[in-house]
Amino acid sequence: MHYLPQTIPDEAADALRPAFDRSYTDYVETWLEACRRDEAQLWRRNQYWAITRVISALKTGEMICHQVASAGEFDGELLNEIEAWAKSKGCVKMVADVRPGLTRRVDGYAIKAVTVEKGI
Repeated sequence: MHYLPQTIPDEAADALRPAFDRSYTDYVETWLEACRRDEAQLWRRNQYWAITRVISALKTGEMICHQVASAGEFDGELLNEIEAWAKSKGCVKMVADVRPGLTRRVDGYAIKAVTVEKGI
């Protein structure tokens, strides 16, 4: 389900907070506000939540759907719905900030970059 900006439920913040707990720069509230301004999209299927945004690749001009975050119990049908929606909006690629485990769950996704960390 793709939520319209005026229908963002309050429960979305708590559901998506675990995804943003891994981030050093982003807050769930910031992204939900972007959804309310129609600058990003909020999705849900069963207990799986996601936030996306459509971006233009500066180097190629291609439209890309960027999955900013997801949390909850993975549901591949939601990912299929997001991909279909993105294609209908002119996107030619999906990119996602995810833990490496997603590549084992979903065919066709390849790791393009890896972020590692070490305390010093």
